[in-house]
Amino acid sequence: MTVFRTSDIILVIIMLFSAAITYKVKYEVQKRSLEIRHIEREIEAQKDTISLLRADWALMTQPIRLQRLAKEYKEELELKVIQPEQFVKATDIPVQSLDIIQNVIRSDAVLIEKGRLEDKTKSPIRIGSIHP
Repeated sequence: MTVFRTSDIILVIIMLFSAAITYKVKYEVQKRSLEIRHIEREIEAQKDTISLLRADWALMTQPIRLQRLAKEYKEELELKVIQPEQFVKATDIPVQSLDIIQNVIRSDAVLIEKGRLEDKTKSPIRIGSIHP
């Protein structure tokens, strides 16, 4: 008759515990693999949808189709032919006056240049070569 030692019982318990952990890990991996395959199928479906939408966009924006629609709905949209006189030179565009924020930014820049205000955009960390 064989007598079980305490160490044998402990080893059997460790073996059963490790087998249970192994099975748990195995099923977790299978679950994750299924999730990955599901996500990959969703990605492929999205890529197919994108390519379909791009093809549809190319069809909808064909110049011949747009020209036909412009003629068909000319009165409803009140479309008019562009005349060369409609284009202006850059000098004809009025200059926009500075708003309050732009004035503050400019005044801060002037003060920084004169050394009366600390430039907070500069990092205190020096980067580059080390000077002795």
